[in-house]
Amino acid sequence: MITTKSILLIFLLIFLISIQLLLLTRKSTIKMSFPIINQIDPYKFLHIIPNSDGTITRLPQFYPTIPPSTTNSSSPSLSKDVVINPDKNISIRIYLPRIRPDPFKKLPIIVFVHGGGFILCSVGTPVVHEFCSSAASQLTALVVSVEYRLAPEHRLPHAYDDVLEALTWVNEGKNEWVNKYGDFSRCVLVGESAGGNIVYHVGLMLAVKINDFRPLIITRLVLIQPYFGGFDRTESEVRLVNDPVLPLVVNDLMWDLSLPVGVNRSHEYCDPFVGGGSSLLDRVRDLGWWVGVTGCDGDPLFDRNVEFVKLLEKRGLDVKSKFDEGGYHGMFVSNAKKMEELFEFIMQFLS
Repeated sequence: MITTKSILLIFLLIFLISIQLLLLTRKSTIKMSFPIINQIDPYKFLHIIPNSDGTITRLPQFYPTIPPSTTNSSSPSLSKDVVINPDKNISIRIYLPRIRPDPFKKLPIIVFVHGGGFILCSVGTPVVHEFCSSAASQLTALVVSVEYRLAPEHRLPHAYDDVLEALTWVNEGKNEWVNKYGDFSRCVLVGESAGGNIVYHVGLMLAVKINDFRPLIITRLVLIQPYFGGFDRTESEVRLVNDPVLPLVVNDLMWDLSLPVGVNRSHEYCDPFVGGGSSLLDRVRDLGWWVGVTGCDGDPLFDRNVEFVKLLEKRGLDVKSKFDEGGYHGMFVSNAKKMEELFEFIMQFLS
């Protein structure tokens, strides 16, 4: 005979089993909702070796460089290197298009800042050189590509200071090509990835000392897939945690190597949203500068790029953006079709 006590025990047993099943289901759901991070060594991924003194060795076979293009080359633009500060090892590579529709008309000046997570690449990196050469030719512009000091040997803000020094050099007009062919009334700063981050911060620095740079007139900034970060993860970073171009562990390492010692990704150099955004954005707005931002949803940085545009718009800046579906980080400088689309986007900033 089944007693009341037996019935209660049966119900209690069923209840406990149900709870266990629910917990197992929830555990399964949690595991499924977070991607598995591949166990990759970010140093090996980047082909760098950490040294005991805090520097890194960049394996040269993975980071070749090419010389500037002379009159004997088939490059669409001529180029030459100029050292502007030998003590700091700051230099520039200038690009002049071979063909100019109007040889008597001066060219807009594009100051370009390359990417590489602040720790890699140079003006002689093949993809950087080819991009700048094509930009000079297709945009009919004088391109000044800046060789800035890299982290971790020279952590931020050294890169910002170096690009600012390069702009001072351009403004002084000491170089024959810059003086003869450059239109000082039309200067645009363009940066890709980490270079986009640098252009943003240099733009803020320029906004408060713009009169010191006359006759050079800078009113346009173009940030190509700008390299921003933050302490909290975004949806696109989690979704693309094992991205073949910019996996999360590699992203984290580059910030660790480039930010000032002792700070984390909540620092303003990394996260432009700290404190609601820089107070200097109001100055940029008042100057009437245009800011262009490009990105794609196949890039782990996508969410940050989109939110960055929203931040600028909220602060009243004139922003023009171009966001593509799919793609990958670095596509605008490495894919011919996307490069053409980017040049069309940049063209509106040269008027």
